[in-house]
Amino acid sequence: MKVAIVHDDLMQWGGAERVLLGISEIFPDAPIYTTLFNKDHKILKEKFRDRKIKTSFLQKIPFIKSLYKPLFFLHPIAFEQFDFSEYDLVVSQTTRFAKAIITKPDTIHICYCHTPPRFLWNFSGEKFPQVIAPIKNFLKLSDKVFSSRVDYFFAGSKNCQKRIELTYQRNSKLLLPFVETNNKVIPFDGDYYLIIARLNQYKRIDIAVDAFNKNGKKLKVVGTGPEFLNLKLSAKSNIEFLGSVSDATLYSLLGGCKALIVTAEEDFGLTPLEAQTFGKCVIGYAKGGALETIIPYKTGIFFKEQDSNLLGLAIEKFERMKFSKQNCINNAAKFSKEKFKKQLLDLIEEVLKNRG
Repeated sequence: MKVAIVHDDLMQWGGAERVLLGISEIFPDAPIYTTLFNKDHKILKEKFRDRKIKTSFLQKIPFIKSLYKPLFFLHPIAFEQFDFSEYDLVVSQTTRFAKAIITKPDTIHICYCHTPPRFLWNFSGEKFPQVIAPIKNFLKLSDKVFSSRVDYFFAGSKNCQKRIELTYQRNSKLLLPFVETNNKVIPFDGDYYLIIARLNQYKRIDIAVDAFNKNGKKLKVVGTGPEFLNLKLSAKSNIEFLGSVSDATLYSLLGGCKALIVTAEEDFGLTPLEAQTFGKCVIGYAKGGALETIIPYKTGIFFKEQDSNLLGLAIEKFERMKFSKQNCINNAAKFSKEKFKKQLLDLIEEVLKNRG
């Protein structure tokens, strides 16, 4: 059986790219089709060095690393240009438009969806600029058409299952992502809290900055994005912005934090599980995927609204409580890569049997 893998783009290293790498380990000979590949990104270059990457016409546009987000409306067209006629199975992994690919009738297209496009459907609070509302309306109609090209949906969370049913009126099979542990890092009791996030507006890092400005406790923020400068300028000296860091530094930060702070509604959220692999608790916003990875009062606590005062109260409550590190480690162990690979292969086998 000849297999191809499709991914939105390879421009940054994050949770979706980690999952992509796991899928490609199951099908090591399968090429990865994507709109763009940032060959200057050290981590991406290293992680995917043994994979055959096939990019779209967007790769040839000058200054595309700066333009790929403004040119988002071209990405569906780019996916439609790929030729999958030689493949028996195509697995697309997406939060946006990778499912827009066109396959022949006897090719099975499985879409592993982490969420329908957030900026189109206003999931997680991510919004679309009103000045280009006509493009949004067109893309929403197009996105529903793209969903009809998928033979089988696999959802990356129960949260996503609901979104797929609401947005596309399609059923899906649940396939939770995996988290990997780093045995080289020995956890320790540091004096800081930690945030790891892309610094976009909908991530609501502003409420964490406000909360820690008030309580004076140490906070380290890992991540880059359009809100980086605004957040840094509004933060007091007890809040440190680290930008992009290596995996080794990231794991070291996770291993030493008091707790991980999650202020956004995540599709699923692998970072809370990464924290738990080190026995660290999570203080999270009680909505979305966090509800699937955090066990209340065992591996963390929740705050019910994206409000700095409620976050501050949750931090105070956390510091008065005692948590078992082993509970966190045991919970994270449920989301192993080996389990993910087996479940994916089992689901694919079920699909093939159903197709006869």
